Amino acid sequence: MPVSKYLFSSIKTRVTLLTLAVFIISILLLAFDASRKLHNDMALQIGEHQRSVTTVLANQINDDLQQRIRSLESLATEISRIGIHQPERVTQSLKHQLLIARDYNAGAFVIDLEGNVISSTNSNLKREDFNYLHISSIEDVLKNDQAKISDIYFDKVDSLRMFYIATPIHDSAGQVSGALVGVTNLEKPSFLDQISNSYYGKTGYYLLEDQSSQLIISSSDKRLVMKAQMAKNESQMIDRQLQGFVESAIAINALGVEVLMSAIYIPAASWVMVASLPTSEAFAPIKQIQYRILLAAIAMSFAMGLLTWLLLRRELFPVFTTIHTLSTLAQSPKDTDLVPVPGKGEIAEMINAFNQLLKKLKQREIALQESEFRWKFAIEDAGDGLWDWDIPNSRVFYSRKWKAQLGYSEDEISDSLDEWKSRIHPDDIADTFAAVENHLKGNTPSYQIEHRLRCKDGSYKWILTRGLIVSTDENKKPLRAIGTHADITQQRQMTEQIRHQAMFDNLTQLPNRRLLENHLAQAIATSKRYKNFGALMFIDLDNFKPLNDTHGHEAGDLLLKEVAIRLKHAVRETDTVARMGGDEFVVVLTQLYIDQETSKHQAMQVAEKIRRELEKPYVLDKVDIAGVTSKIEHHCSASIGLTLFKGEKNPMSDILRHADSAMYEAKNNGRNQVQYYDKD
Repeated sequence: MPVSKYLFSSIKTRVTLLTLAVFIISILLLAFDASRKLHNDMALQIGEHQRSVTTVLANQINDDLQQRIRSLESLATEISRIGIHQPERVTQSLKHQLLIARDYNAGAFVIDLEGNVISSTNSNLKREDFNYLHISSIEDVLKNDQAKISDIYFDKVDSLRMFYIATPIHDSAGQVSGALVGVTNLEKPSFLDQISNSYYGKTGYYLLEDQSSQLIISSSDKRLVMKAQMAKNESQMIDRQLQGFVESAIAINALGVEVLMSAIYIPAASWVMVASLPTSEAFAPIKQIQYRILLAAIAMSFAMGLLTWLLLRRELFPVFTTIHTLSTLAQSPKDTDLVPVPGKGEIAEMINAFNQLLKKLKQREIALQESEFRWKFAIEDAGDGLWDWDIPNSRVFYSRKWKAQLGYSEDEISDSLDEWKSRIHPDDIADTFAAVENHLKGNTPSYQIEHRLRCKDGSYKWILTRGLIVSTDENKKPLRAIGTHADITQQRQMTEQIRHQAMFDNLTQLPNRRLLENHLAQAIATSKRYKNFGALMFIDLDNFKPLNDTHGHEAGDLLLKEVAIRLKHAVRETDTVARMGGDEFVVVLTQLYIDQETSKHQAMQVAEKIRRELEKPYVLDKVDIAGVTSKIEHHCSASIGLTLFKGEKNPMSDILRHADSAMYEAKNNGRNQVQYYDKD
C-alpha cells in the first residue's frame, strides 16, 4: 500500500486531522470575525473620503457642462435673430464668438432640420456625405426643442472620439428651424483634463463614464480610457449607488483588479464620476494583521497535532497490532485459514464475525464455479458459441463452438476483442456497436442483435448475438459480460425467400400487385412533398392469347419474361415496373415536372417508347419434352392507358381505375396505341 494511502487510512491520522481541523477552524473564525470588522470600519472611512472628493470633482464637471449649455443657448438666440437662411452672416457671427473657441476645442456648427451643416467654424465638420441626424441626441434636440449633451461618438473617418452639445435655433415664429452644435474633441486638451491629471493614492484613479454608451471618457489611469464597458460587477455596483444607496462598494474593474469604489451622478450629461482605490492598497494594514494571525495559527496547530498523534498512538497500539496480523493472513496462500481471535472484547467479536463471513464467501465461490461450469456445458451442447468478455482488459474467451461456426480451429483465434470487431460486416458495424454501448450504459436489460460475421473463407454468416453484464464494480461500471453466438444464416435466407415470394412475381421477378401498391404509395407521397407530377401506365398485350393457344403456356411464359425485360430497359431505375397478372403490366413514373402539360408530354414520350419496344418481333427459344429447341417468332403489340397523379389530389384507387379505363379505351380504338386519361 502506498505511504499516502496508509497515512490517511490510519485512525491516528484521521483523528489527529479532525482535531486539527476543529482547532484551526475555530482560530480562523475568530480571526475572520476580527478582520471583517476592521475591514468594514476601514472601508467606511475610505468610502466617506472617496465620496467627498468625488462629489467635488463631479460638481465641477457638472458646472462646466451647464455653463457651456448656457453659453450655447445665448449664441443660439443671436443666430435665431439673424436666421439660418443667411449662412454667411451666421458663419461670421460664429467666428467672432470667443466662447466657442474657449468652450469647444473642435469648434461649432449650425444644421437645418434635414441635418445638413449650413455654417461651421471648422471646415472638417461640414461633410457632404454625412448627415448629423444619424446622431440620435442631435435629432432629439430638433424634435423635443431642448438642449442636450450627446453620447460619446467615434468618428470613423478621422479616428476621433468626441461629444456634442446641441441647442435648438428658432425662427421668427418661434418654431425650431435648426440647431447649434458645439463639439469637444476628447483627443485634444479640454476641460475634462482635470480628471486625467488628478491622482488618488499610489495606485488609485478617477474616471468619468458615459452611462448611455458605457464608455470611459476620461481617467487618471490612461489604460481605462475608452474601454468598451466596465466589468459587469463594477457596473452593477455603480447602478446600485445611483439608485440611492450611499455607500462604497468593492468590485472588479475593467482591468481585472479588485477595487474599493464610489460613484457620483452628473445630471447635466448622464455621466458618472467614479473614484477607485485597489483593495491591495486600501486594506494593506489588514493583510499584515491576517498574515501574523496565520503564522500563529500554524505554530499552534503543529503543536496540537503532534500532541494528539502521540496520545492516540499509545491508546490504539493493540488495534494496530491486530490489523497487522490480519494483513499478514490476507497475503497467505492458504485462503481457507481463519484469522486467530486475540483475547476477548470488541476486537474479538469483530474477528469472529469476519471468520463467519469468510466461510460463507468460500461456499458461494464454490457454488458459483459449479453453476458456471454447468451453464457453459449446456450452451455448448445446444450448438451455440459462447463468449466471456473481460471488459476492462478487452479480453474475450471464445468457445470452441464459437470458432467452429466461422470455420476456425481452436488455436487460430486469440482472446482479443478485435477478433470479433474486425469480422463484423461494414454495413452492420454502427448498429452492432450502438447495441453494445446501450447495454453497457444500462439503457437496455440485455444485449441482442443480428449481424453478419466474416468466416475464414471470406463469406459472411448471419449471427444472432445475445449478451448480459454479469459483474460490475462499486460504481456500477461493467466488468464482465457473457453471451452466445447462434448461426441463423438459414433462417435469414428462408425469411428473405418468403418475403421475396410474397412481393415479387415468380415468373418475371417483377414486383407483384402487393409491392406495386407500396411503391405507388411512396410515389404519391413523393409527389406531394415536392409538388411534382407522377404517371401510371396500365399495359395489356394485344396478341397474347393466340400464342398460348398455338404453342402452349411455356411459350407464353417466355414472352412475358421478354416483355418484363423490355419494360425495365425502357424506364429509369427510379421508376417501377410491375406485373398485375396474366398479360397485364403496370409502370409507375416518378419525379416528373411541376407543370401538368410538361409532365403529360414527358409521360407520353415514355409510353410511346414502350409501345414501340413491345411491338417489335419476339423470337422465343422453346424446348419440347425431348429437349429439342425450336425458334418461335411472334408479333405482339400493347394497348397502354396513361394517367397523371399528384399526391394531394389522387387516392391510389382512383389512379389505378383511371389508367385501367384509358387502357380499355385504347383497346376499343384499335389497340397498339397510347390513350391518355382525361376526366373531361
